[in-house]
Amino acid sequence: MGKQKPGRQPTVPTRETARIQAANYLKKAEGHLAQALEASAAGRWDTAVLLAVHAGISAADAACVAEHGVRSISQIHMDQVRLIRQLFPRDEEAKKASNHLAALLDRKNTVEYEGRLCRAHDAEAATKHAERLVAWARRS
Repeated sequence: MGKQKPGRQPTVPTRETARIQAANYLKKAEGHLAQALEASAAGRWDTAVLLAVHAGISAADAACVAEHGVRSISQIHMDQVRLIRQLFPRDEEAKKASNHLAALLDRKNTVEYEGRLCRAHDAEAATKHAERLVAWARRS
């Protein structure tokens, strides 16, 4: 299993994960993002938003595993935002990534549980956030 870098221990539930697994999380993120972009282009906006959310979650896992050998196992998705901020406290790119993830997670409830349908602008915003998260994860 991967070892965490020295420093503050996360306050959210995590699981040690072998750093080699980061490539798998990144591959998942890239696949979800590609499908989100295809769904958006086809006017399937709810599908695009949901896939963008999952791309963001997988991208965050990829970066946390690559750099620190841990990933969030919390049932509360916003804990993953907190985890990024705790693991990368002085990293401006990570802070931006955590903000993109927070924006995506704000849309998760709407797309999965509310009766309102997503529109083109929702899908466009979600895929932009996901693209930025995946780009950050690739650099990790």
